[in-house]
Amino acid sequence: MLDLAGKPLLWHMIDRVRRVEGVTDVVLATTQDPRNQPMIELAAQEGLKYHCQPGEDDIAGRIAGAIKNCPGDIVLKVGGDCPLIDPEVLQKIVNTAVAAGDADFVSNRLDWSYPLGLSADVLSRKAIEWCDENFTDAEDRELFAVRIRDNPDRFKVIGVVNDVDLSRHGWTVDEPKDVGFMRDIFDHLYRKGEVFGMAETLAYLTASGKLDHG
Repeated sequence: MLDLAGKPLLWHMIDRVRRVEGVTDVVLATTQDPRNQPMIELAAQEGLKYHCQPGEDDIAGRIAGAIKNCPGDIVLKVGGDCPLIDPEVLQKIVNTAVAAGDADFVSNRLDWSYPLGLSADVLSRKAIEWCDENFTDAEDRELFAVRIRDNPDRFKVIGVVNDVDLSRHGWTVDEPKDVGFMRDIFDHLYRKGEVFGMAETLAYLTASGKLDHG
């Protein structure tokens, strides 16, 4: 697993998600690929639940399986390559979903305004379960969250937008060049027991002339 400031990337994501008020369970949803074993071991060390599916592409089945033994009517879903996810941004999405009461999909990726790598979805349990039970096409099952997002006639969809459009910036770990970029950010901003957010990251990258990395 990629190391950032002495901790695995996944550890930082777990730490950040745990800071969101209202989160009762953090679940690692992954596959049975042996290469994922270190992530499973870390999840166990951190006291997390985890769910492993045989295939890579059945995301609907993976998420439905991951939440099967968890309470709650809504699910906060974040990708695995986003160590800079900001608890404040996640909290805003969660609060919007809670305030709406009956939303099926609340996300900051309807109208992109946050840097890539700070996106998250809150989905209703009933929408996830409906997709798992009704989608039979492989592509639909892989892109089930997109199918929910793109069908406002069937599902209640709400967007969360940032005050400033930062969507041209990429803050994920997708390519080899991203590793050094991310390590530089964490080496400069991470402090044990604390979490830095979007504002601190933006300020550092602006001051250091590295904002246009991606």
